[in-house]
Amino acid sequence: MPSQNRPDQKVETGLDFAGRCLNKINLSERLILNSTFDGASLRRANLSGAEFRECSFVGADFDTAILRRTVFENCDFTRAAVTNANLQDATFRSTTILSYEPGQPKLRPSNNKFDGAVLDGSCFRRAKLVAMKLHEVRATNVDFSNCDLRGASFDGASLKDVNFFGAQLVDADFSKCPEAHASLPDYAKLVVKLVQPISTARLEEVLAAHLRWLGSNGQEGHRLNMRGMDLAGRNLDGYDFSGTDFRGARLDRASMKDVKLVAADLRLASMINTNFTGSDLRGAFLSKGALKRAVLLDASYDQVAAASPAPEPVPASAP
Repeated sequence: MPSQNRPDQKVETGLDFAGRCLNKINLSERLILNSTFDGASLRRANLSGAEFRECSFVGADFDTAILRRTVFENCDFTRAAVTNANLQDATFRSTTILSYEPGQPKLRPSNNKFDGAVLDGSCFRRAKLVAMKLHEVRATNVDFSNCDLRGASFDGASLKDVNFFGAQLVDADFSKCPEAHASLPDYAKLVVKLVQPISTARLEEVLAAHLRWLGSNGQEGHRLNMRGMDLAGRNLDGYDFSGTDFRGARLDRASMKDVKLVAADLRLASMINTNFTGSDLRGAFLSKGALKRAVLLDASYDQVAAASPAPEPVPASAP
């Protein structure tokens, strides 16, 4: 539903600024309706707290513009350049935003912020969003197809019916985005940072099955698969994790005292301040330098295995 304008809000309608130079213009806190800014230069413009409804910004230049708390509803940003703009708490609702055709300029978002933005129905097709912070965004029916999202982070993002087809997602961080696993295509799960929570009850269940697998020489139960699981801060003391697949798991601050990890696969796992006191990691597969910040008092581990080369990227999969 469209937001209601405030009684003290100055309302402008039917403005035609197509092709105009509006650098440093102050349109903060205004409500602007059915207006055209196609090809306009809005460099360093102050649009903070303003609301734009049914407006067109095709090819507009927002370089270093201030768009904090700005609301754009049913607006067209096709081929707009939003370089280094401050978009903190901006809302883009039912908006075609930053949609690029081949050969057109790309977004260079080195300082852009989408914290808390609403991106419902928006299109980022072919946009360059390298290292973009999309924290706490709400993204329903959003098109990120063929988008460059390398190194982008989606902390706390809400994702539903999002299209990531063909997107570049190497090192994109979805580790604090629980809905990401259902939204990402299979190839993306091989290259992104993705961890999944696991309940205590489920963890105990799969651990019991793993112990049966170990005790029966693989005839009963099943080998434990903890790939991409979030076990940070858990107390896992005394368990036998021999042969367990921990690739890409988060074990930060976990207590794993007197644990057996013989031949376990810990490559790409995060082990910051993990307590391995008295544990047996002999034959475990470890990425180079993985144990630098772990607690290894009286632990046994194979230096050769610890120097193993980095493996192929690993998806996060449910146990």
